[in-house]
Amino acid sequence: MPIGASVTFGVGSTTGNSYRKNLQDLMNANNMTIDYVGTRNHGNFNNNAVEATSGFVISQIAAAAHAAVPIFLPNLVLIDAGTNNCNSGGTVPDAGANITNIINDVFAQSPGSTVILATILVNSDAKQDACRVDENRQIATLTGSMQAAGKKLVLVDMRGPDGPLVSDLADGRHPNDAGYVKMANVFFRGIEEVVSKHILSPPLNTIFTSKTVGDS
Repeated sequence: MPIGASVTFGVGSTTGNSYRKNLQDLMNANNMTIDYVGTRNHGNFNNNAVEATSGFVISQIAAAAHAAVPIFLPNLVLIDAGTNNCNSGGTVPDAGANITNIINDVFAQSPGSTVILATILVNSDAKQDACRVDENRQIATLTGSMQAAGKKLVLVDMRGPDGPLVSDLADGRHPNDAGYVKMANVFFRGIEEVVSKHILSPPLNTIFTSKTVGDS
């Protein structure tokens, strides 16, 4: 289940696919099968379900996820939350705590699930970008705490050397097609990490399968 706002939905993409179709292609090429789930559909490919709404801030993403997760019972959840909280710059001191609540709610409502959490993309506006950098510090802190507590959580860095650059943004905020390809590659490495650590449980509703799951 891809959870987020406009980036996850696919704004800036010429197809509306976001990173999701590219990620599916990477998984298929590596003998993995994915079935996206969510209450919405967007993109020009068949497997285009998503749980994302443009403009949503963390609290709205949390409410949407709270309603959708028990319906679909995903075993793998991809979360990108917090971008719109920074649209006015400043800081969002409770971002980490609120994203932690989303993750814990996913774990509670879909037992055995695993979460891949993304850091927040670059932004061409200096004030918004500074806010996102601060949110990413909070995301790194919450990830360390939750992993130390044994939670099935993997962090992927969208601001790493191979993540989207400002030049990969369609409008200064949302990735263009090349930027979404980069996002897919980063998310795929997160999936590889999940599989290598053997922290992906079989889906409760048979919504995500891979021949590598359960391999020793």
